[in-house]
Amino acid sequence: MNKAIYALISLGLLLILSASAHEFTLDIFGNANGDELIDEEDRNYVQGILDGKNKETALSDANQDGKVDEEDLDQIKKIIQGTESEIYYIDAFGNASRVKHPLERIILVYDNTAEIIRILGAEERVVGVDSEGSSGAIGKYPTYFPQFIQTASIGNRNDCDVEAILKLQPDAIIIGTKTGCPYLEEKLRGSDIDVVYLETWSKGTPSLFTLACMLDEVDRALEYQEWKDGYLDMVAERVATIPEGERVKVFVDRPGNTTVVRGSGYSEAIELAGGINIAADLADSLRVDAGISSKNTLPPVETEWVLEQNPDAIIGLSWNGGYEVDDESVLKERYDEIMGTAGFGETNAGKNGRIYVTYFINTLGAGDHIGVLYFAKWLYPDLFGDLDPEQVHQEYIDRFQNVDYDLKEHGAFVYPPMS
Repeated sequence: MNKAIYALISLGLLLILSASAHEFTLDIFGNANGDELIDEEDRNYVQGILDGKNKETALSDANQDGKVDEEDLDQIKKIIQGTESEIYYIDAFGNASRVKHPLERIILVYDNTAEIIRILGAEERVVGVDSEGSSGAIGKYPTYFPQFIQTASIGNRNDCDVEAILKLQPDAIIIGTKTGCPYLEEKLRGSDIDVVYLETWSKGTPSLFTLACMLDEVDRALEYQEWKDGYLDMVAERVATIPEGERVKVFVDRPGNTTVVRGSGYSEAIELAGGINIAADLADSLRVDAGISSKNTLPPVETEWVLEQNPDAIIGLSWNGGYEVDDESVLKERYDEIMGTAGFGETNAGKNGRIYVTYFINTLGAGDHIGVLYFAKWLYPDLFGDLDPEQVHQEYIDRFQNVDYDLKEHGAFVYPPMS
């Protein structure tokens, strides 16, 4: 990508994201001012550090040599021009890591990673995927990921096939969850294969732009984020008009008599849709500080507590459904289970027919806004009378996933179905 094009993209990204409420920090070293992109403002900031006017920041050491100096100005310039041969970033574990640039041959692990790669238009760079094991393995979704099913398999993400990886000779293997391919870096030591850990399963937007930089596809990320933010900003503008006392109180019924608290992607989706998660501050059956470790964002909950809170709406999560399922009965089973919970029919949610079920993936990854739209429509049908979440979902598939898939004929995502 030449300098002029990158500058225009960077300017557009800055204008769009600075006006958006959905901001994040691009965790690539060289992003000295800690915003959503790397541009001339970062070079100016580093120059300010050298001149004694600015303080060093966590990302100002662009080349990771332990000091901020003229070489960091050069590294940032190369990043802006797209001519650097390697970049440094913060991985899913919070560690500083290095990766070749741009990545041309990649292996993918986890389905949300594959969605991001399609958003970036980099499908042809994929030489292998995880194809076995638990939910989330790319190979388990042949209908939704037909182009990736034709690539080589590296097996189960719980024990990735090192011999297969070495044979494919990728530039990098991109793993979308901390638990994927354990000890792979040790097993690949001595090879020239980079191991990239990013939480694509939950942090879709930051991972999208980090990968966009690694693949030199920032323009594609910009196009997608502009489209996505258009819907999220519309929702935010409308729900801002709802007084706090009139907001819908929501209970998220997670399988296994658990729920979600603040810090969970599901809870964030409820909040973005204008709802109040009644369990936001609940964990381990006690009220604790919110937003702590992920294992505490899914606490057990007693039915009696839910009845005391008397939610206005209940949204149940289902592990069954999605792109590979054409029968909504799997969601109806979950719906009937919730409806059959003793006392739920006597809550405001039960009395007013406001019990819903969603396939869990709707609120995770780069397409997490789709779940927000479904939730907004459920919680405030009058306010969002003109919104068709399924139409937006279809546009996401057609425009950004590049797959022949008709939601009117395939898939099971919400129940009761929206008319």
